[in-house]
Amino acid sequence: MHSFVNHGYRVTLFSPKDAPIDPEVEGVETEAMEEIYVPSRRMGKHAAPACLADVFRLYLMQKTDFVWMDSDMLSISPITLNEGYAMSWSGPDGQINNAALRVPRDSEALRYLLDHIENPELIPEWMNRDHRAELAEMPLERRLLAQGRMLRIVYGPRGLNHALQKTGESRFAASMEAYSPVPWWLTDLFYSPRGGVAPYITEQTRVVHLFNDQIRKYNKNRMPPEGCFLDQYIKESGFKP
Repeated sequence: MHSFVNHGYRVTLFSPKDAPIDPEVEGVETEAMEEIYVPSRRMGKHAAPACLADVFRLYLMQKTDFVWMDSDMLSISPITLNEGYAMSWSGPDGQINNAALRVPRDSEALRYLLDHIENPELIPEWMNRDHRAELAEMPLERRLLAQGRMLRIVYGPRGLNHALQKTGESRFAASMEAYSPVPWWLTDLFYSPRGGVAPYITEQTRVVHLFNDQIRKYNKNRMPPEGCFLDQYIKESGFKP
């Protein structure tokens, strides 16, 4: 968050109103997630946080002009919209990464996904046949929660990619170097003083995704080695770890 504040962005951190978070970063605003999305009692009590975040992200696109950024992103250069979209592929043969995301409020893909969230009679066609059959036998009020349990990323990357490709909006996705230049399996490069991530960052790079859940515990528990990408980034940004 500090990196985006440092680059002049307005940064808002959303959290549940009954569990507010103090980001301890000057310049970061806080807001209750319920201002954007109020989950049902069933979803709020039983859904996985990641699944709720995926649904929240879609409503954020509908109700605001914010660009979503996961908390493990670092700002590199100003974000530019491509006809209202900010997103990129996660690899040459991969999928569109929703860790950095902006789609227009009137996006057909967005409406398609929200329709499935709001109308339990709609069973996601991007889920496998067995899951769809199981959902069809369930009471309507249980279906949304069940979808997230069967496929955690049902309204994350899996659903987003299906919807964007169905509507043709995937054409607005930039190449991976824009928002996901370093693949998740190469997170060690952020800590390498030799070579590192320099070959992956280009003039088109807007952010880098650190993939926090893929960083080795050894690296998380130590200061970045002198001369590696993270060491240089920290020093240039003035951030105090």
